[in-house]
Amino acid sequence: MRNPVYHEELKKMNIIPVPLPEVRGPLPNSEASYPFNAADRQQRPFNLAECGYVEEEYIVSGYANVYEYHDVGLYPGIRCSDGRYCTRILVRRPIDPCRQSDFAVLEIFNYAGAERAFAGWGYCGEYMCARGDVWVGITIKQSAVDKLKNFDAKRYEALGFPNPVPVEKRRHGSTMVGAADTEKAGEFENGLAYDAMSQVAALLKSKVPQNPLYRDGRFGKAARYVIGMGASGCDLSLYAAALQPFATMDGKCPCFDGFHIHMTGYPGFISNGETRFEADDDRCKIMTNVPLVWTQTMGDMRGGGIHPSYSYMYRWPDSDLPGRQHRQYEIAGAALGMDWDMAVCPCAEDLEKYGVEGKVYSLERQEGEVPFHYVIRAVLDHLKKWIKDGIPAPKSAYLEMKGEYPDADFVLDEHGNPLGGVRSPYVDVPVCTYTWRDDPGAVRNIITPFSEEKLKELYATHEDYVRKVVLATMKMVERGFLLPEDAATVILEAMEARIPE
Repeated sequence: MRNPVYHEELKKMNIIPVPLPEVRGPLPNSEASYPFNAADRQQRPFNLAECGYVEEEYIVSGYANVYEYHDVGLYPGIRCSDGRYCTRILVRRPIDPCRQSDFAVLEIFNYAGAERAFAGWGYCGEYMCARGDVWVGITIKQSAVDKLKNFDAKRYEALGFPNPVPVEKRRHGSTMVGAADTEKAGEFENGLAYDAMSQVAALLKSKVPQNPLYRDGRFGKAARYVIGMGASGCDLSLYAAALQPFATMDGKCPCFDGFHIHMTGYPGFISNGETRFEADDDRCKIMTNVPLVWTQTMGDMRGGGIHPSYSYMYRWPDSDLPGRQHRQYEIAGAALGMDWDMAVCPCAEDLEKYGVEGKVYSLERQEGEVPFHYVIRAVLDHLKKWIKDGIPAPKSAYLEMKGEYPDADFVLDEHGNPLGGVRSPYVDVPVCTYTWRDDPGAVRNIITPFSEEKLKELYATHEDYVRKVVLATMKMVERGFLLPEDAATVILEAMEARIPE
């Protein structure tokens, strides 16, 4: 294990402050040219103006290093420096800076299929707007850049992550996920995006004219804290493990003040030609000098399909020690691959322009499906208090597992539902059984409603059922995994449940 005080050693190093990037924008919006994944062109359009928010898109560019990590020790080395990158950020902020909170969330766009931001903006957008938080999305993959140019070639003409490593020195092992078309993968280097993330985080906290939040100081204010968030495979977890200790504003103040990583996340590729880490590699124990929380679905924990890594293999104990401030939350009954979290996916017309299937999603939550985005909101709320006030987030038991990889599975109760994890009324006062199926696309949940006979055995009346849900809901609020405003929604849903008398 790493030494809990290993960050003390970093203080002795000559850590160079992160340079600020160049910024162009905001880009003009018109019927002919507008941001990909604009809030008002999502599958479920979001009216930012009604919340007192505005959306702006900027082109961000700068110079970044290409790192190597797997075979060089605990911390990465630099393979090549001063590589030029150019990407985009999408900013949603309060129009009135007096409403703006101290927090900005920098979300790594999920790049599976089409760029979207479901872990942060999708699950927490309403929460952020109600509290005046800033949300910023960032593109980190060349494959996404290629599709953005399909969508609007002129708007996104400058974007790219060209490979600065001389051709004769390039590695030809594994290629990073999302690198680009296989035939031209060597021309691009997604590893440049890690320094781009540091630079954008530093930008959001800097009182400089090019900061989209600050401008000249009269019309805005810089963020005091920046949270890194996203469901981006292993990209954000690798950044937190490998580069976070070195990403500082002034040699001391970190660019990121905390992380909320959703779904699968163990350190993976830091640059093209790198290989993935094994589960017992110490660098999978992600320890930063800022608070870090994970939220995992059951599909992540057990693995399969597009999430084959079995996240339970990468568990390590919760800690409040300096350099190891960590929480892992495994949500009982939570599924991978739901239609309801596609609300923040771009509309069908924009998907076709982007170069993928122009699908229209139902956006309906299946009856009985666990609305785990409520947990995500509560966890983000705790993370903010941890960062600002030093109040550690609550702890939770892990999901109970049995067997060994690759045959590990969940321990189930008498209803066939999981034991342990972050509990909710959906599993503690159940009306369904949650089981799982591996398919080529993902680990999908199967929700099987209880028979009328079983419901009568469990709940004497509808009132009895609602009473038990209220008690379980209040317990969830007390444990810190449900906000009061979401608790009311859970109870109202129970009042409408079809429980036979």
